[in-house]
Amino acid sequence: IYTEPDEISRVQRPTADRNTARLRAATSMAADALVGDVARRLAEPGIRVMPVKGALLQHWLYDDPTDRPLTDVDLLVLPQNLERAVRQLESAGYRTLLRPSFGAVVLHTPFGLALDLHPSLFDAARYRLRTAELFARSTEDTHLYSAHVQLPSPLDAYAHLIGKFGSDHLDGRATGRLDEIARMASLIDLPAETVAEHLVDCGMRRVSRYVLPLVHQTMNEPFAAKVHRSLPFDPVGACIAALASSSLHNAPPVSRRGALLAHSLNDSLPRAARSGARALLQKIRRP
Repeated sequence: IYTEPDEISRVQRPTADRNTARLRAATSMAADALVGDVARRLAEPGIRVMPVKGALLQHWLYDDPTDRPLTDVDLLVLPQNLERAVRQLESAGYRTLLRPSFGAVVLHTPFGLALDLHPSLFDAARYRLRTAELFARSTEDTHLYSAHVQLPSPLDAYAHLIGKFGSDHLDGRATGRLDEIARMASLIDLPAETVAEHLVDCGMRRVSRYVLPLVHQTMNEPFAAKVHRSLPFDPVGACIAALASSSLHNAPPVSRRGALLAHSLNDSLPRAARSGARALLQKIRRP
């Protein structure tokens, strides 16, 4: 039986869409189960965990959590608890895959998703979103994952998304990431001036000058523009942000130029040099 190519395409497309939807649903449920399992296992030695990135945003920002693609699960623990947490999980059948000299420890899990266990959201030389302060501002939740977890404040989650966009040296093509920053603004019940002050306190005054105009222009999100206007006067930062905007546009996703500009968006040029040097060292040491 001969079938026209267009007809084959129409038959195959719904099947592919259904398979994608099923995979996303399974991944979403696996992520929730993984967060809950880790939280319960680490509760025994008194280690608190905080879900971040996709495992959290799928619930906070989307009516249907399966709309948010996931490839792994990211959890934050206090730096002094990282080694104990790894040992506790290894005793429960988790297996360490990657242990860098600093940064997240990556573990194989029984849930089909890798676990990234972070002692901090950023390297110590990049920004100032300190883990202890994140936990101090967090709230306890027992419903989202059927386990005790600490949820970050929306203000800290907003700062994290902005800093991560800059540290990944993304540009206006990353519409999904810009959309999440725009969505997060709806969860913040604070004046733009307060948000801008928090970004400055976190060492993100310059990366915010780069990211917030992209959010406003690409997503037509007015709150980003208000926060941008509330940032303090910083002519050097404004020049760096303008240079990043022009240079990163249509640049390769991974390039030396992109990495250099991403580090230059740090709070100051000395911190930019330090974070760049540490990133280079980590790259050299990476197996």
